[in-house]
Order: sequence, then structure tokens, then C-alpha cells
Amino acid sequence: MLDCRPDRMANVWQDLTPENIFRSVEGALQTKLSNICLKRNSYINRVYELERQDSGERMIAKFYRPGRWTEETILEEHRFLDELAKNEIAVIPPWTINDKTLFSDNGILFTVFPKKGGRALDEFDQEKWIIIGRILARVHFVGEKRKAAKRIKWEPENATREHIAIIFENEFILPDFQKSLMTVSDLFIKKAAPLFGSQEFVLLHGDCHKGNLIFRPGEGIFIVDFDDACIGPPVQDLWMLLPDTLQNSQNELEWFLKGYETFRSFDRKSLELIPALRGMRILHYAAWLAVQSKEPDFLNNFPEAGKPKYWNGLIKDLQGIVYEEMADGG
Repeated sequence: MLDCRPDRMANVWQDLTPENIFRSVEGALQTKLSNICLKRNSYINRVYELERQDSGERMIAKFYRPGRWTEETILEEHRFLDELAKNEIAVIPPWTINDKTLFSDNGILFTVFPKKGGRALDEFDQEKWIIIGRILARVHFVGEKRKAAKRIKWEPENATREHIAIIFENEFILPDFQKSLMTVSDLFIKKAAPLFGSQEFVLLHGDCHKGNLIFRPGEGIFIVDFDDACIGPPVQDLWMLLPDTLQNSQNELEWFLKGYETFRSFDRKSLELIPALRGMRILHYAAWLAVQSKEPDFLNNFPEAGKPKYWNGLIKDLQGIVYEEMADGG
């Protein structure tokens, strides 16, 4: 049995050296790698670009942070990606090697993707909004058939309570702000939770912002990074793409829906969830920072996170959502 005690796994995680990376990936692929090991931007996981020695083919190895996801939830993401790819949706599934997509070495889970370059999208024009609407409708069309997937349900009573627990368990919040955060968070959940009761829930991307859309010449727009795939209302994959408030994004919304409704109906009443979803996102990001706060270089990457100004701003934002945006329907 693997020794997965938190203290031991923290040491193993910090000791994820190029030597250990090569050993892990070469063992999984049963092939030698060149000396190339380029670290890619990723804060929760560790992601590296590697190269086969024989063919020069590049790959992306993703090592999952211990304790962040279970093996089953990661495999659920892989199955979702595989199903999307089979439906000719523009995603990048991991390699399958001897019928496996997920591997383990010294207690750390990892997977290997083919390297697929692409450029970030600038501001979307009308055509891009329509295309993105079509892509997400097709993702949700597949996801609605996987409602029993073992991923978190994106609703306040479930996801947000878990995120608040992570913030406190990691001792990320300063003592002077604990009572205020708990008070406004409880009120937020109390007001937001009933809004989700009549909503449709499907397996979806969950973290759909511009940074997770790339353009590949000759192939079009791809949607990447399904780490936060969840069971949630379809509007979750729309609201973070909007360039401004809903009221100031009506053209973009109509273009998106024109594409989306080519393949799937969209409940426009669900747009009323956006203030609640924004509040959930604020607490989700705080929990993300709480996990990251244990990293040695955390303060270099996030110098303001966790300081009084940060908590003042977060609590004020939540209060604005609770007392103003949700009070008047967003």
C-alpha cells in the first residue's frame, strides 16, 4: 500500500525533479526521453513538456497535486474528454497507453497529453462568439448524458461549503476576518442555494474563460483544461466569457446563443444565476489560493493574497453580491 500521509506526500511533491519526472514518464510510455524538460505554467498541478528520444515527438506530462483530486474524479475527466473527442469536438484527450490514461509513481498520479500548440484568442468578434456557442452546446449535449459523473456538483450547498472548509482548514484566512467571512458566506449560501433548485445540471467544463480557449491554425478553436469539470448549470460555461456585465454584453450574449441554440436549447432564465455564480467563483478562487499557500514560492506568485486588503476586498465583494446584485435579481 502506498504511504499517502500528507507530510510524506508534501515531501514527494517538492522532490518532483527532472530525474523523477523522466523515470515516471519513461516507465509509463516504455520509451526513452530526450533531455528536454520544460516547465509549463500551472499552479495547482505540475506540468512539463517532454520529448521522445526516438521520434522527437513532444508531449505534455501533467502531475496531479496529491489530495486535490481522487483517482476516480481524474478518470471521469479523461472519460469525458474521450467522449467529446469521439463526437469530433475540439478538445485534447490524454494518450491511452496499454488501456490506461492515468499512472502513478511514488504516490503521485500523472497523465500524458500530446503537445498541441495554439495561440490565445484576442477579443471575440461575432463569428467567434457563434463558434464558441456551438462548441459549448456540443460539450453540454455530451455532458447531459453523464449526469452521474463523479465530479463535484456546482451549487452553493455543495461546492461553496467545501471551498469555505478548505479556506479554514488550510488556516489561510487571518483571524480578524474569520467571523465576517463566515457570516457573509452563510448568508450568501442561504440566498443563493434556492436559485439552483429548478436548474438543469449537466457535466460541463466548469472553468470556461478566455484563457482556456486556443486557436489552432487550420483546425479552429479548441477548449482545453478540464481540471474543474463539474456537474452544473450550462450558464456556468458562459458567464466568465462575457466581456462586461450581462446588461452591457447583450450583443455578445445574442451571438453566443445563436451558435449555442444551433445544437441545444438554452434556458435564458438561468442568466439570473450569474451573480450567485460569481460569488461561488470568488470563494472557489480563495480556496484555490489556500491550497497554493503551502507552496514555497507562493508569496512570489501571489504577493497580495491572504493579506488584510485581500480579505477586506473579498468580503466587500460578497456583501455587494448578497445585498445588491442578488437583492435586485442581478
